[in-house]
Parts: sequence; structure tokens; C-alpha cells
Amino acid sequence: MLPALPRHRFPRLRRVAGVGLFALGLVLAPGPASAQPAPGPQGETTRRVAAPTGQQPPAGGLNRSMRVPPGAWMQPRQARSLVPAPEETRFVPDEVLFELAPNADADTVLRRYGATVIARQRFELANVTIIRAKLEAGRDLRAVLTQMGDDDSIAGAQPNFLFDLQEDGSKPVSGVSTGPSTASSDARSQSTLPTLRLSDPTPVARAPATTRRVLPPQYVVGKLHLTEAHKLAQGRGVRVALIDSGVDMEHPELRGSVVGYLDAIDGQATPHAHGTSMATAIAAHGELEGMAPAARLLVGRAFGGTQATSANGKSFQIMTALDWVVQQRAKIINLSFAGPQDRLLSKALVGAKERGLIVVAAAGNNGPKSGPLYPGADPNVIAVTATDADDKLFPDANRGGYIAVAAPGVDVLTAEPEGRYAFTSGTSIAAAHVTGLVAMLVEKEPDLDLAGARKILAESAVDLGPKGRDPLFGAGRVDAQAALARVLPVATAQP
Repeated sequence: MLPALPRHRFPRLRRVAGVGLFALGLVLAPGPASAQPAPGPQGETTRRVAAPTGQQPPAGGLNRSMRVPPGAWMQPRQARSLVPAPEETRFVPDEVLFELAPNADADTVLRRYGATVIARQRFELANVTIIRAKLEAGRDLRAVLTQMGDDDSIAGAQPNFLFDLQEDGSKPVSGVSTGPSTASSDARSQSTLPTLRLSDPTPVARAPATTRRVLPPQYVVGKLHLTEAHKLAQGRGVRVALIDSGVDMEHPELRGSVVGYLDAIDGQATPHAHGTSMATAIAAHGELEGMAPAARLLVGRAFGGTQATSANGKSFQIMTALDWVVQQRAKIINLSFAGPQDRLLSKALVGAKERGLIVVAAAGNNGPKSGPLYPGADPNVIAVTATDADDKLFPDANRGGYIAVAAPGVDVLTAEPEGRYAFTSGTSIAAAHVTGLVAMLVEKEPDLDLAGARKILAESAVDLGPKGRDPLFGAGRVDAQAALARVLPVATAQP
């Protein structure tokens, strides 16, 4: 028997023993394949792994109160699969989107998970090829995604997420003569021609109204100094993409503005109030004054729905529309919708930024207690909140440090299908106003990128709320005339 040793001469003896027990636990613990996943941010699945080779765990590894600094011996592994949190319901319950690992066989993977292919498509912006598959009855999506996270045949997997358009409803303009409607013939012609031939028509002229409309004044025009700004720029020749619901291309406010149209839903190109309103805010040139009346619109219909219903969009269709508008040489993209964080969409937004595109998104209409909504909260977009005619914040607007600027978005006069007009509210139309303003800036500075646009908008904004940038208004409410003055020589900045 060894003689007893004085404890004061070996003060760390107990800790060394603790390390030995910890190491024994690592040897006896089950391997990663059977380990239980730990929830990560935004519902992602992560796992705890042992210390890398040559790196020792800290002394006293069994002490649960010990703080482990970032980058220490215990690191989360990047999950292949994005598993929604239990409370998350914004996804198609029986569909999965996944990317195969190199040399993996698609049929083998599909049989393994009881799935059939709906579509297989390459998305250049995100640099991935995605299989959209339908799960057989009885398969739980979360369970499938969890299994895919440990499958070496899978490079990445996630749900087909659902996104909502950010409009707080519309109110018809009473007492307004709308003239004869051509909605039926327009709908028929668009249903047989979902994609238009791209062209660069002659500059848009104001369309004569068949019946003179007596419309209320647009407070947006005075608030943003549009009359003065339009003497300097109107977005001439700038291609602006709208990923939204269907647009009534034959509305007098928009006739001639749409130079390309893709229907990623059903090939019907059905006109819808939301898409028509957003297009009007950007490019109206009839009785209303849009932000960039000479801009060229590229419409990617990724949100389905009839005139009487709201519309929602799915990850796969949104990605399809995004790739298409980039192929059609869009410079600015408007995303007036919101939903959960989507890994594929985030990758596409990185690709858009790298190509010099400028993406503008709605901040969201879920109110002050809501968490961040995407794509507005993505760092690769300009997130826009909504204000009213008195520069007060839209009550249902999201708050957060991701909000860049504010724009008019309460009781805004806009157009709807069948020659109608209405008042609409929400961060959707506020984002569309900023998109149109960016088109005016790009007309004068074609090489403008996301960082440059964000800087100009912030520095020319009217500060609202607390002094300086804040989580309600961002840098403040945009001003078209002041923003243009920052991209024009001093001699021409004054109209």
C-alpha cells in the first residue's frame, strides 16, 4: 500500500482525478450516431462533440457550473439539416427540400425516407441543386429532417417554408369612378401567356384614362418630395424585380411597365391585389405617381391566391423566381413578404449581394412583440418599416436592430386589379416605396451596390423617434429629393 500523501503538497490532485473520470465517460459514451440532438438557433439541430485530437478538456470537467469560453474544447457541429422548432408551423408538412452529397444516389435516398420527387432544380444564386420531395402518408417531417442530419448522403435539408405577404388589408376608395373594366379579357390573355417576351419598349407615357377618376391626393408625393425628385430621375431603364403575387399588367397605372413575367405557381398569372399594389407603388404612371414611373418591372409570381383570398409563397417557388429575375438582368429586387429564417433563401441573398444586386424587404407586420422576420432580418437586404402621414410608426410593424429605414406605409392610395383603387397599409408597400427610390438612385449611379444604397438612404433620411438610429425607425424616414442629392453633382442637385 502506498503511504498517504499530504494534500497541501498536491492541491490539484482532485481535479486531475476529475479529468480521468471525464475521459472514461467519453470512452463509454455512445457515439455521435446515437447522441441526442441539442436545439440550436432558429430551430437548427446541433450536437456536442468531444475535444479535438490533441486538445484536452478543462480541469474539473464534471463541474456543471463552469463556464466554457467560445472556441473551447466543446464545439457544436454544423447541422446538415434545419429542423423546425416544435412551435414553428410555417412550412408545408409533407414536403422536404434537400441537396445530395457528391456521388449520392437520389433514388436510394428517396426510398430511404419514403419520398417521391416533385421537382429537381438548380438554383444558381444559392449555388445548390435542390430536390423537392413529397413524403408518404404517415411520415413526420421533423423526424425525417432529424435523420437526414446524420445521413452522409445528404448535403443539406430543410422544410419548404411558407411566407406571408405583409399587407394589413385594403380599403376601397369610395365614390371613385373606375370606368369600364377589362378584367375578364385581361385575365384570359394572361392565363394563356404566363411569361412575356422581354423587351425594352419606348419610355412609358401616361396612359389616358377612359373615365376621369377623382382620386384623393397622395400624401406620399409631398412627404417624399417626389415632384422635385422626378425632375432629376424616374428610374429610367432600371430593371426592378418584384417577387410577389400576380400583377394586373393592363391596369392603367401599369400599362407598359412590365417587361417580363414568370409564373412559378401554376402558369395562370392570375392578377392579385398585393402584387398590383406593390407594382403601383414602384412604377405607377397614370392618375397616380409612382416612385420610379420609368422603371422596367420584372414580375416573378411566387405567391398564389385568388382576388378574394390572401396569398402565401413557398421557399421553392420564391427561389425559382429569384433565379429568374437575376437571369433577366434585374438590378433591384423587392421582397414584400415575411416568414421564418430559411437557409436556402439566405444563401440566395448572399449570391445576390455578390452580384451587385440591391434587395429591399419588408420588416414585417407582426407587431412590437414579434421576433425577427425574414428575409427582412437578413443582413443582405435593406429592411423597411412603415410610417403614416404624420411620420408615426405603423402600430403592427416589427421592431428590431435590423430595420434600416422607414417609408410611408399607412393608408397609401394604390391600384388593384380590374381598374380599382384602394387604400392599403403595411410594411409591404413601405418597402416598395424604398425599392422605387433605389431605382431612381441607380439611374444616376448604375454601379450602386447594397452597401452604397444603404448608406445613401440612411444619411439622407429624416430622423424620427430617439436621436440617431433606433429599432423603431432605423435611420429614419426616407426622402427622395435628399437621397438623389447625394448621387448628383452639386450643380444639378437643385431642380
